[in-house]
Amino acid sequence: MKISVVTAVPFAREAVYEAMCSQLPALAAYMPNIERITVMSETRPAEGIIDLVNQWTAAGSEVPAVARKFVKPEQMNWLDHAHWDKGAWRCDWRLEMGFMTERIQCKGSTTYVETADGHTEMRIEGDLVLDLKGMMPGFLLKKAQPAIEGFVSRTIEPNFQKTADALTAYLKENAGT
Repeated sequence: MKISVVTAVPFAREAVYEAMCSQLPALAAYMPNIERITVMSETRPAEGIIDLVNQWTAAGSEVPAVARKFVKPEQMNWLDHAHWDKGAWRCDWRLEMGFMTERIQCKGSTTYVETADGHTEMRIEGDLVLDLKGMMPGFLLKKAQPAIEGFVSRTIEPNFQKTADALTAYLKENAGT
């Protein structure tokens, strides 16, 4: 399933890129559905290149009641493997879920584009693959898979917008510091 989201942030590209790359843990305070973001590793293999692994931990309230039998609150986290390239104003990323790791694959890129008014568009393109084979009978899977993918898509895409909203609030509060 394709993911395609464009969000607008009313700040200059340099500030947006820097905050998303280097200040992500501070943004968690602006995201009600995120408990914390922890930098697990950081390397700088070349000038303008940063490789990060961040662990995102969802708020415990984010586990839907119907899923609580299968997904424990402590599993509501994911690793964000990010390759930042400032020369291209781009971040290539891969998410590794804390649950059903072998059944969910999500990867893509975010490009930071300066707009005519000096603001920034974050253009997110990615792919999400759910492998639900073996979890239910085939005849159910044919109907369930598209419904589940649609639900996941309707969940993921607004979260990208929430991240842009949190980033905007963070930058407004920290402008000039």
